Amino acid sequence: MKRQDGYLTRKSGSWLGHYSVWIMDPASGRKKRRQKCFKIGPASMTKTAAKNKLRERLVKELGVTGDFRMTMGAFIETQWKPMREGTWRDSTKAVNRELLKFVVDRFGTTALEDMDTVEMQVWLNDLASKKSGSLVRHCRNFLQSILREATEREFLRRDPGRMLRLPRLRPVAKPYLTVEQLTALIEEAACYPRDYTLLTVMALAAFRPSELFALTWDCVDMVNNTITIKQTVYRGQFRPFTKNTEEGDRDYLTAYLPEPAMMALVLWCSEAKYNEPTDFVFPNSEGGYITKENYQKRVLNPLAKMAGIPKVNFQILRRTVATHAQQYGSPKDVSVILRHKKVETAQLHYVQAVTATVKETENRLAEKILPSRHTLPDILRTLSSGHPR
Repeated sequence: MKRQDGYLTRKSGSWLGHYSVWIMDPASGRKKRRQKCFKIGPASMTKTAAKNKLRERLVKELGVTGDFRMTMGAFIETQWKPMREGTWRDSTKAVNRELLKFVVDRFGTTALEDMDTVEMQVWLNDLASKKSGSLVRHCRNFLQSILREATEREFLRRDPGRMLRLPRLRPVAKPYLTVEQLTALIEEAACYPRDYTLLTVMALAAFRPSELFALTWDCVDMVNNTITIKQTVYRGQFRPFTKNTEEGDRDYLTAYLPEPAMMALVLWCSEAKYNEPTDFVFPNSEGGYITKENYQKRVLNPLAKMAGIPKVNFQILRRTVATHAQQYGSPKDVSVILRHKKVETAQLHYVQAVTATVKETENRLAEKILPSRHTLPDILRTLSSGHPR
């Protein structure tokens, strides 16, 4: 980057800023200079203020600070993102761009060499008091990844992000339904065959809404009680299902469906009267796919209100399945039911402690470690009679 401060002129009662950019000439393959000019403001503005505006434009346009060092914003756009975006799914790109705005808005105009560990930590601490834990984690991970890349590429001599700590995050409620509440919710949908079937499948197999609403009838195997997930739908976009396994990448996944859920699907199939195998299993009124937001507003919320349940959404339903399934299977079994690549994901974010099962587990462990010769009532009766042990 050639050093330049730009220059000012006054014309027609306004300050004009002038500077140069270097572009690649496609004809010759060489760089050439192109002059740029923009209106800064009225001539009544002081020259110092006009210079500051020109400097701000240079920072934004050229991605350098006033003393021509690369900024965080420029490094993210020209160096870091090109190395990362190729591995992001389309939906991930949209989410990451929104989250990166928090980092860029705060540190985008800061020179890489001026990134200070304490300043970043104070910002993360403040962010944690206002925003969700997920956002804070992403911002910390972004900062560490960006600054690690800058250090490895020798834009920095030392990595100022290596010591960043995750601050204490705001507690997040992770509600789930009792078995009675889940049953009541499904029973409220008994008069609506499509929704009764959908909730039954959801309650017994913990499908994601992106999987449920993309299901077509050719994915249902009524003989073997399975459903093959071939595609998902997210934010109006259909995408092939992909899963990393020990055998490699697969473009489908076959999920087992308990018999009550398959029976509900068979009954719904007889009523739905679909025309083609590629018709949606759970279509909207026009035969197209359902959006998660519409289903939440038009179906789940009213059903929850009728069942006397404060709040229900698809994540709560999946958490409910995971929480109650832990009584009957191993952590690995729960992760397979939820279709998670890592066992830890289900345990950290979905499985919740149930008081009754915790007590039962502790009692079983106590009996294993220290078998009791007497019951608690026997001991209480002995003590009340005044007899020594």
